[in-house]
Amino acid sequence: RKLFFDTHALVCLLEENGFTAQQSEVIVSALVKIMNTNLDMIYKDMVTKVQQEIALQQVMSHIGGVKKDMIILEKSEFSALRSENEKIKLELQQIKKQVMDEITKVRADNKLNLNLEKSRVKELVS
Repeated sequence: RKLFFDTHALVCLLEENGFTAQQSEVIVSALVKIMNTNLDMIYKDMVTKVQQEIALQQVMSHIGGVKKDMIILEKSEFSALRSENEKIKLELQQIKKQVMDEITKVRADNKLNLNLEKSRVKELVS
Protein backbone atom coordinates (compact mmCIF):
# COMPACT_ATOMS: atom_id res chain seq x y z
CA ARG A 1 0.00 0.00 0.00
CA LYS A 2 1.47 3.30 -1.07
CA LEU A 3 0.14 6.79 -0.95
CA PHE A 4 0.95 8.68 -4.13
CA PHE A 5 0.70 12.20 -2.81
CA ASP A 6 3.21 15.02 -3.31
CA THR A 7 3.30 16.53 0.17
CA HIS A 8 6.06 19.03 -0.64
CA ALA A 9 4.03 20.49 -3.51
CA LEU A 10 1.03 20.93 -1.21
CA VAL A 11 3.19 22.60 1.46
CA CYS A 12 4.52 25.03 -1.19
CA LEU A 13 0.97 25.72 -2.44
CA LEU A 14 -0.26 26.46 1.07
CA GLU A 15 2.70 28.77 1.74
CA GLU A 16 1.98 30.63 -1.52
CA ASN A 17 -1.59 31.19 -0.32
CA GLY A 18 -0.65 32.77 3.00
CA PHE A 19 0.06 29.93 5.42
CA THR A 20 3.33 29.78 7.32
CA ALA A 21 5.70 26.88 6.72
CA GLN A 22 4.83 25.36 10.08
CA GLN A 23 1.06 25.67 9.46
CA SER A 24 1.43 24.16 6.00
CA GLU A 25 3.41 21.20 7.33
CA VAL A 26 0.87 20.55 10.12
CA ILE A 27 -2.04 20.66 7.64
CA VAL A 28 -0.26 18.29 5.23
CA SER A 29 0.69 15.97 8.11
CA ALA A 30 -2.96 15.87 9.25
CA LEU A 31 -4.14 15.14 5.70
CA VAL A 32 -1.65 12.30 5.36
CA LYS A 33 -2.80 10.79 8.66
CA ILE A 34 -6.45 11.08 7.62
CA MET A 35 -5.76 9.48 4.24
CA ASN A 36 -3.75 6.66 5.84
CA THR A 37 -6.57 5.99 8.32
CA ASN A 38 -9.14 5.94 5.51
CA LEU A 39 -6.98 3.61 3.43
CA ASP A 40 -6.54 1.31 6.44
CA MET A 41 -10.32 1.15 6.87
CA ILE A 42 -10.79 0.46 3.16
CA TYR A 43 -8.15 -2.28 3.15
CA LYS A 44 -9.70 -3.94 6.21
CA ASP A 45 -12.93 -4.42 4.26
CA MET A 46 -11.17 -5.77 1.20
CA VAL A 47 -10.21 -9.40 0.65
CA THR A 48 -7.44 -10.88 -1.41
CA LYS A 49 -8.11 -12.96 -4.47
CA VAL A 50 -6.98 -16.07 -2.57
CA GLN A 51 -9.41 -15.33 0.27
CA GLN A 52 -12.18 -14.77 -2.25
CA GLU A 53 -11.43 -18.08 -3.98
CA ILE A 54 -11.39 -19.89 -0.63
CA ALA A 55 -14.75 -18.36 0.28
CA LEU A 56 -16.13 -19.33 -3.13
CA GLN A 57 -14.94 -22.92 -2.69
CA GLN A 58 -16.55 -23.04 0.76
CA VAL A 59 -19.83 -21.76 -0.65
CA MET A 60 -19.70 -24.25 -3.52
CA SER A 61 -18.98 -27.02 -1.01
CA HIS A 62 -22.01 -25.99 1.06
CA ILE A 63 -24.14 -25.90 -2.09
CA GLY A 64 -22.93 -29.40 -2.99
CA GLY A 65 -23.82 -30.61 0.50
CA VAL A 66 -27.28 -29.09 0.26
CA LYS A 67 -27.78 -30.72 -3.15
CA LYS A 68 -26.82 -34.11 -1.70
CA ASP A 69 -29.18 -33.59 1.23
CA MET A 70 -31.97 -32.64 -1.15
CA ILE A 71 -31.40 -35.77 -3.25
CA ILE A 72 -31.40 -37.94 -0.12
CA LEU A 73 -34.58 -36.30 1.14
CA GLU A 74 -36.18 -36.64 -2.27
CA LYS A 75 -35.32 -40.35 -2.42
CA SER A 76 -36.50 -40.97 1.14
CA GLU A 77 -39.71 -39.05 0.43
CA PHE A 78 -40.16 -41.13 -2.72
CA SER A 79 -39.60 -44.31 -0.69
CA ALA A 80 -42.12 -43.15 1.89
CA LEU A 81 -44.66 -42.44 -0.84
CA ARG A 82 -44.00 -45.83 -2.42
CA SER A 83 -44.50 -47.65 0.89
CA GLU A 84 -47.64 -45.62 1.58
CA ASN A 85 -48.88 -46.56 -1.87
CA GLU A 86 -48.23 -50.24 -1.16
CA LYS A 87 -50.16 -50.00 2.11
CA ILE A 88 -53.09 -48.41 0.33
CA LYS A 89 -53.00 -51.12 -2.36
CA LEU A 90 -53.10 -53.84 0.31
CA GLU A 91 -56.01 -52.15 2.06
CA LEU A 92 -57.81 -51.80 -1.25
CA GLN A 93 -57.29 -55.50 -2.02
CA GLN A 94 -58.67 -56.43 1.41
CA ILE A 95 -61.70 -54.21 0.91
CA LYS A 96 -62.21 -55.69 -2.56
CA LYS A 97 -62.07 -59.19 -1.11
CA GLN A 98 -64.58 -58.25 1.60
CA VAL A 99 -66.92 -56.75 -0.99
CA MET A 100 -66.63 -59.87 -3.18
CA ASP A 101 -67.36 -62.08 -0.14
CA GLU A 102 -70.41 -59.96 0.69
CA ILE A 103 -71.61 -60.17 -2.93
CA THR A 104 -71.17 -63.95 -2.85
CA LYS A 105 -73.15 -64.17 0.41
CA VAL A 106 -75.95 -61.99 -0.99
CA ARG A 107 -76.12 -64.12 -4.16
CA ALA A 108 -76.17 -67.32 -2.12
CA ASP A 109 -78.92 -65.91 0.10
CA ASN A 110 -80.93 -64.83 -2.95
CA LYS A 111 -80.53 -68.27 -4.57
CA LEU A 112 -81.55 -69.94 -1.36
CA ASN A 113 -84.57 -67.66 -1.02
CA LEU A 114 -85.48 -68.26 -4.64
CA ASN A 115 -85.18 -72.02 -4.23
CA LEU A 116 -87.30 -71.88 -1.07
CA GLU A 117 -89.93 -69.85 -2.89
CA LYS A 118 -89.87 -72.34 -5.78
CA SER A 119 -90.33 -75.18 -3.33
CA ARG A 120 -93.25 -73.43 -1.63
CA VAL A 121 -94.86 -72.66 -4.97
CA LYS A 122 -94.46 -76.32 -6.04
CA GLU A 123 -95.97 -77.48 -2.75
CA LEU A 124 -98.88 -75.09 -3.16
CA VAL A 125 -99.43 -76.23 -6.71
CA SER A 126 -99.31 -79.90 -5.72
